[in-house]
Amino acid sequence: MKKKVIICLILMSIIGGFVFFCATRRINLSFDEGGRLDGDSGITVEFSGSEKYTDEELSEYLFPTKKSANPFVFWFTSRFKDHVEIPFIEEYDVELDGLSHFNVTFYEKSLVGYVEYMGSYKYFDKDGIVVESSSRLIEGVPFVTGIDVEYIVLHSKLPVEDDKVFDLLLDITQLLNKYEIDVEKIFISKDLEIRLYLEKIRVELGDKKDLSEKIMDLKDILPNLSDVSGVLDMKILDVNGNGYTLKKD
Repeated sequence: MKKKVIICLILMSIIGGFVFFCATRRINLSFDEGGRLDGDSGITVEFSGSEKYTDEELSEYLFPTKKSANPFVFWFTSRFKDHVEIPFIEEYDVELDGLSHFNVTFYEKSLVGYVEYMGSYKYFDKDGIVVESSSRLIEGVPFVTGIDVEYIVLHSKLPVEDDKVFDLLLDITQLLNKYEIDVEKIFISKDLEIRLYLEKIRVELGDKKDLSEKIMDLKDILPNLSDVSGVLDMKILDVNGNGYTLKKD
């Protein structure tokens, strides 16, 4: 009987020690000056897939408390509970690499543009669905004007007169991304004509005809307009090499 008691006490000590060990572990959350994870020892985590957030910002969402930064708690909640909701993040996957390293892959929401409404920015996708409402201005997402809406409902489609505007916006943003052209604002008229705003230059593109060729030409033209302010008229495709019309301010 005494022997059984001793064995039970030993087992309880081992279990207690293991529980204490698990409860006191923490994921190493140290950051460099750019807000990126800089963990070289202990239990570490690595983030990938997000361009809209720094690692430090993502850590604040995933690990708001000391308990949540426990690796065992983090693994369990990521596997068996609902994931943390993060603005502009559609979903994320958590993988355990060995016994001391987590890989977290984020999948960002697809954003085509945003409009301003009731003091906040309403971001929408290629189908015109408002996927996020925020006071945060996301770099690289163009401000879209010319779209008149009387109301906006989160996770619902923007109530516009002509749904073709969304197809047009998708074409524009894809071409701008392809040719690495950053624009501050995109204006679309009721006749579906396009105007781009790039710092000091306003570009009149006209309708969607020859849009790909015009954007390709714009890519070649922009380096020569770095110090110029005015309106570049590209409504008619320049097929003869005579150049487009530039009206300086």
